Amino acid sequence: MQTQEGGVHGTAPVHPAAFTLQAMYTLANETEREVARRLGLNLTDYRALSALAHSAPVTVGTLAAELGATAATTTAIISRLEAQGYAARNRGDGDRRQVHVSITPAATARITDLTRPLMTATNSYLTALPPAHQAVVGDFLEAMLLQMQDHLHTLSQKDAR
Repeated sequence: MQTQEGGVHGTAPVHPAAFTLQAMYTLANETEREVARRLGLNLTDYRALSALAHSAPVTVGTLAAELGATAATTTAIISRLEAQGYAARNRGDGDRRQVHVSITPAATARITDLTRPLMTATNSYLTALPPAHQAVVGDFLEAMLLQMQDHLHTLSQKDAR
């Protein structure tokens, strides 16, 4: 167990900001679950919807790979999202056999309504900072995003062994 004072079993102390970030990660997960609940979705379906929200229309196979799921599981997720009006399937123009999935405008609006207050508050706080502080915060957050991506990649590689 880590503590600010002594670290893990006598290792170097951990900076308080590292604990704050860890608490933010936990709170982000809880917030994600609450947004999913407010949309009437389970967490798996919400994560698929979120992936669709951050991409152009994609094939079931592409979405399945992004989710780490099978095509059959992803097809079932898409069917549930489509039944609730959150996703749409469209046939390709060139190859009618190819189906692309996208988020609907209604789903985008619902997600935006649920997430806008936090985004607005964050933006207000950041823009009130002096420009030099805004740059430091931005650089720090980008560095932490890369750290998280690297850590996830490392964890994923350990699972693959």
